[in-house]
Amino acid sequence: MSECLVTGLPNVGKTCFVINFAEYMGLKELKFNVRQTAGYTSITTFSPVEARRKLISVDSNYTREIQSIKMEIPVGKSFKELNIIDSCGLSSGINPDEEVRLAMAKTIRLLRESKMVLHIIDITNIRTTSDEVLFPVDKLIMDYASLEKNYAVLVNKMDLSSSYTNLEVLREKIRDKIIIPISALYQTGFKEVKKLVLSYV
Repeated sequence: MSECLVTGLPNVGKTCFVINFAEYMGLKELKFNVRQTAGYTSITTFSPVEARRKLISVDSNYTREIQSIKMEIPVGKSFKELNIIDSCGLSSGINPDEEVRLAMAKTIRLLRESKMVLHIIDITNIRTTSDEVLFPVDKLIMDYASLEKNYAVLVNKMDLSSSYTNLEVLREKIRDKIIIPISALYQTGFKEVKKLVLSYV
């Protein structure tokens, strides 16, 4: 089974993307697998509506566990299996919450281990007036994962105003990377994401 890590800063839309992408792929029930510290894996099942209500928040680092959804992607007359992994948002500095620090450490370990990385960037947060358009953590993720992994940038929140202007700035700065504009909320750009993921699994 292929594994795909979804990573990025806090509040960029990682959990929203994972839930809505799974729904886009045809899943009516989302079985979230969470590896517990005790060594076992717990499974919690939600409908997409329930998952959005319970797992998405505007609060920073609301996702404090590594959670994944296994899915089968139809390819011709057969299927390919994919485990898509939602992760804790990474940020600079030392977070005061021990639970968040532990989740970040698990995310960094997965970043090293995963062969496929989807890096979500909030297009409204890029620094259009600076020489370095990305925040330091985003740049570190990109510099590492784009060399070592099957890697793409998912530019999220394209449904908001000024997003297209910012997208052009970002494209000018990182011309050599795969960039897919999406709205995780409205499931736009998902056809392109599916095509890319299929090329990796």
